[in-house]
Amino acid sequence: MKKRYLQLLLLVTLAMPFLASCGVNRWEEYYPLTQRDMWIDSLMREEYLWYKDIPSSESLNYFSEPATFLNSLLSSLDDGYSRIDSLYDVPETGYGFDYTLYSIADNDTAYNALVTYIIPGSPAEEAGLKRGEWIMMVDNEYITKKNETILTEGTAKKLLVGTYGETTDEEGETVGFVKADRETQLPATRDIQDKDIPVCQVLEQNGKHIGYMLYNTFSPDNADEVKQYAQQFKDSNVSDVVLDLRYNAGGDMESVELMAAILAPANQMGNALAQLKYSDKKSAKDRTLTLDESLLQGTANLGLTRLYVLTSTTTAGASEMLINCLKPYMDVFIVGEKTKGQTVATEPFCSQKHSYCLRPVVCEVFNAQGTADYASGFTPDEQAGSLSNLATVLPFGDPNETLLAKAIALINGETTPDEDVQTRLSRNMTAVKHVNTRRHFSTGLRMN
Repeated sequence: MKKRYLQLLLLVTLAMPFLASCGVNRWEEYYPLTQRDMWIDSLMREEYLWYKDIPSSESLNYFSEPATFLNSLLSSLDDGYSRIDSLYDVPETGYGFDYTLYSIADNDTAYNALVTYIIPGSPAEEAGLKRGEWIMMVDNEYITKKNETILTEGTAKKLLVGTYGETTDEEGETVGFVKADRETQLPATRDIQDKDIPVCQVLEQNGKHIGYMLYNTFSPDNADEVKQYAQQFKDSNVSDVVLDLRYNAGGDMESVELMAAILAPANQMGNALAQLKYSDKKSAKDRTLTLDESLLQGTANLGLTRLYVLTSTTTAGASEMLINCLKPYMDVFIVGEKTKGQTVATEPFCSQKHSYCLRPVVCEVFNAQGTADYASGFTPDEQAGSLSNLATVLPFGDPNETLLAKAIALINGETTPDEDVQTRLSRNMTAVKHVNTRRHFSTGLRMN
């Protein structure tokens, strides 16, 4: 505490010229307006991995809003990983579904909206909407560029819902179309909260038991649920696991440790999982994490030798740490899109006085072999977009869903269709906009 006090005193001394105007000392007047930014500055100069890149105090504006001020401190190596958030979370209000707008080749003005995600317990689920269905009309109006916000407005709506179909054109090629199927009432928007694990099930395919989990965030809050599902996988004699991280933008390191202990080969327990490397100022905090068997209380190690991970361009942080740190011990097959690429971790420093929580990058994270060569993201072993084949945009967990079907094919040693063949199926439609519901999940790689 004394050290922090001395650092703040030093910062105040450096900032004194900034707090004076025309030779008049305005310290008492300005300090209440600058103390929050000075708190940010002091912490960053002490904890930040790239503290040497922080500009001098004389060049900074201590009257800025917190996010603006933090951005003025960041290193060019910091790709938006460090952040500052209010301590008070505002509930998200919405219908609870993601969608992608598609223009139709033979219609210059109307869009169809492909439903790509449904939040459990939301108005969208109450309306019976399912992933892969299409919204064709809202309150008897077509969706157009001028009115497409009707899909996010708060009132109850009547929807015309369609399904995807295919036909053969004059040239003998398959093209897609959307046909009307039913009408449904969408209730008004309300506070919504997505589930950490919306889907978890055991699939039977060719005599094999395959565990599938849609895992949206690495959070200590879902540890008991993760343990419960892992035990179910064990009791069901699961031989392969498909971990769906398409919507997982990161989370907490301790949750990565738990998941790794569940998935890794049993004979690797006790070995190194990750190496944390801090700045030269904080090198005493460098340490090695292990595959810790004690984390398995109340659950089971699955003893896998291979893992199948489904990814998207938003898969990041803790998700990538899990992939990287399991690679030395087992085969990790990635199916989907290239991940974001984040090899560093943040740590929270919260202030009740200022009502903010600062999360600066504090260390680099390497696997047991000392490597973290995915700064530009992991390239999939089997590349495909979740919407690359509109015929197989299906509810998560459906064995015919685009990415899950590819993972199952790999498990069974089968070949999958070429991506260009799948893309041809949707040549009659063009995606023009993706709209996602904010979920308030953890992002990046965080330490508690």
